[in-house]
Amino acid sequence: MALKSGITCMIILLSFVQHVFGQNTDGRKKPNYELRNLDFVERRTNDSILNFARLYARATFPLLKPVFSKKAQDQWIPLGPNGEEDLAGTGRINSMCFHPQDTNIWYICVAQGGVWKSLNRGESWISISGNLPILRTSSLVIHPDNADIMYVALGDYAYLGHNLQANENKRNSHYGLGIYKTVDGGQNWSPTGLSFDQLDFEGSLISRIKMHPSDPSHLIAVGQTGSYVTLDSGATWQKTSGSLFWSLVQDPVNPNVLFASTGYVHSYKVGEAAILKSTDFGMSWTELNSTIPKTGQVQRIELAIAPSDNNYIYAIACDTLGGFYGFYKSENGGFSFTQVLSNQYEYNILNGTFDNSPGGQGRYDLAICVDRYDREHVLIGGVNIWQTHNGGVSFKPVTYWALNYSRLSLHADVHAIYQHPSNSSYFACHDGGISRTFQVFDEEPDSLKKRIVNTSWVDYTRGLNISSFYRLGVNALNGTEIMAGAQDNSTVYTNGDSFMNVTGGDGMEAVFMDEQNFRYTSSQNGSIYAFSLFNDVMYFAGAIQKPNDELGEWTTPFVAANQLLYVLFENLYTYVENVEVGKHSAFPDFQDGYRRTGTALEVQKNNGKRIYLAKRGFLSAGIKNQIWTSPDFGNNWHDIGSALPGNSYPSYMEMSQLNPDQVWICFSGFDSLNKVFYSQEAGENWVNITYDLPNIPVNCIVHQEDGTGLIYIGTDNGVYYLKKGALSWEYYSFSLPKVIVSELEIDTNKKTLIAATFGRGLWEVGLFDYDSNFVSIDAISYTEPWLNVYPNPTQSLLNISFESLVSGEAKIQLIDITGKVVYEENIYLENGKKMNRSIPVSFLSTGEYFVLISYENSRKTARFTRF
Repeated sequence: MALKSGITCMIILLSFVQHVFGQNTDGRKKPNYELRNLDFVERRTNDSILNFARLYARATFPLLKPVFSKKAQDQWIPLGPNGEEDLAGTGRINSMCFHPQDTNIWYICVAQGGVWKSLNRGESWISISGNLPILRTSSLVIHPDNADIMYVALGDYAYLGHNLQANENKRNSHYGLGIYKTVDGGQNWSPTGLSFDQLDFEGSLISRIKMHPSDPSHLIAVGQTGSYVTLDSGATWQKTSGSLFWSLVQDPVNPNVLFASTGYVHSYKVGEAAILKSTDFGMSWTELNSTIPKTGQVQRIELAIAPSDNNYIYAIACDTLGGFYGFYKSENGGFSFTQVLSNQYEYNILNGTFDNSPGGQGRYDLAICVDRYDREHVLIGGVNIWQTHNGGVSFKPVTYWALNYSRLSLHADVHAIYQHPSNSSYFACHDGGISRTFQVFDEEPDSLKKRIVNTSWVDYTRGLNISSFYRLGVNALNGTEIMAGAQDNSTVYTNGDSFMNVTGGDGMEAVFMDEQNFRYTSSQNGSIYAFSLFNDVMYFAGAIQKPNDELGEWTTPFVAANQLLYVLFENLYTYVENVEVGKHSAFPDFQDGYRRTGTALEVQKNNGKRIYLAKRGFLSAGIKNQIWTSPDFGNNWHDIGSALPGNSYPSYMEMSQLNPDQVWICFSGFDSLNKVFYSQEAGENWVNITYDLPNIPVNCIVHQEDGTGLIYIGTDNGVYYLKKGALSWEYYSFSLPKVIVSELEIDTNKKTLIAATFGRGLWEVGLFDYDSNFVSIDAISYTEPWLNVYPNPTQSLLNISFESLVSGEAKIQLIDITGKVVYEENIYLENGKKMNRSIPVSFLSTGEYFVLISYENSRKTARFTRF
């Protein structure tokens, strides 16, 4: 599959249009990073006044025992992307650090994908997230004498300060669970004493952790609710300040001396912007004379100390719009600061353009780093990277985000910048991954606009399946074509071989219209793009024009049915290719000033006769959601939501194509009794089939259209299935990372279930075998005769044995954690006989792998580790 020449320019254009601002359902323009966060929160809101982090912790901590299938069809394997493809980005990385004795070993904290380790300078990566209950990570520190001892901050600090009081509920969107500790290199993690109380109605996000190099039992963590110090390796913590902290840096000469910044959240008029100093490792803090306004003008400050001269301390501040406010410098160890540069400078170095226009993303992405050898050389990260060689008197750009899709420059939105401990190279952690440059050149804005670039970057994402997908689409005709929309990293396409970018921005829903060889992708708030397929080449056919005065939800639902594309904005519209051909509803656009956009849509595929849809509500305004159905192509509509929960977000609907009166709906809030409902009468009556589900959001639902009555749901903590007539849900997530499952699709060709996860890419598992007997994980061992791999872990040789129940040709594959086949062998099975194979694996890099044995319409899977 190839993209038509010149389509990269279209991707850049679409990315530019979608990058900075979107429109909220109240009609106001907001930065996209705020809107994506708002979408995440509102989907998980209900009528409870409890803390968001508390609800998630309560639902996550109970032991969820995975189950095994005797036919081994319940082991999930990754499909990618795996970081090796020619993509413009993979996933957001919040921070990195180096092994204290071996700088060839790197560690990263992925925003939604856990902790990863590279043993070979970023050439490949392995996950060391072990048993972490969630995979949102922000900061990592390593014991200086024993690298097996590490501490990680769970939570996504990039959204610190965004939702202090959203929808009257004091909670954060990308919630955290405090500080976790490992003593075995990441195989097992356990909570420390800094695990946020379930009755804590403040935020739970930690932005930074520091360890005292001379006494590693002393650590400090700072975040939204203050600073915390432990003197006993994390067993107990003392709160030493209640301010909202963003930055924390340590004096390179005297580790007891710390500098920190506190912030002001303009949306809620909370907090104060200031620079603080501690001389006793955070036990007490003194505010410094920085001249930075405490309230009303500055929100976030990031700090850096010159390694070559600890008297030189720099600060960059963003204003209430996220743009550049000022650059500050101290030459006397923080005793006084001077504003070297103000927002009257010719460039707003925190926005995405080379001018002084207002705005930016400083509250979301802001980074600063001082060169190890030159105290006047400072790099600043925002949408782009800028640098100064004169202590901030003037800046030059280093990167230009719009050139990323041409692989000429760095991905947008830089969250951290580091310099290698033993050389002058720089690393940038950004929304697309992690990159390195060995020489940083001053660029000219006009030259960058002309695609003239001198600074080159190397991406280190091989082996990182960390994409955060909102939705996916599977081609029902062949099952090999998949499109999926990712946060920050566009919509990607694969035909089974590799992945490529299709459209830019935040990727959302993606749909195949098989009969017409059309493919549709989308970005936030219902920007939809059509592509035609001809001679194995995809051509851009145009963008779908939104009807006047209609808004789309952050993830706007649309489906292909009856050779038409059905799109649910505030009303339902149909399109042929990219041309509107009909409006099928006339719902009121406003209620008390709120725009009630559509959240879920199902249409009868063969004729478009039966339609189901859901429209969102607004808890804060007392506006309930609406659920509608039409039995006659959208000519007449019936309200079928009166018996359904009105205060939870209707996240997904599923219809039986064989019997369109059968319909399922799920909700993504924290209402413990109202998660999933089923109707056999087109919504006239509903049955609550929530049963024993844990109280976590349910994001999607699919069913097997084969008479078994099986349904699967994707939740914020994995996948569950329900048998027909059963009153209890079964956990179906063995080997699936503990991340949010955004959408599920069934591939009827391969008889597999495909999951789009929010933080670990795409995964696949065999459909549940209805006739097999499932037993608890506690009831069997890994050495059952149905499939045994040993020794595990192994270094040089892997032995495989299993008993075959059929005769015929089969295939053994070894698959790495990214989904790439690294070994393949054809074998012949004989019914009733045991198969034994020994495979050399010394050629493999260290990490986790899967054994996949496939034959007829069945497969067996097992996991092993190469050390």
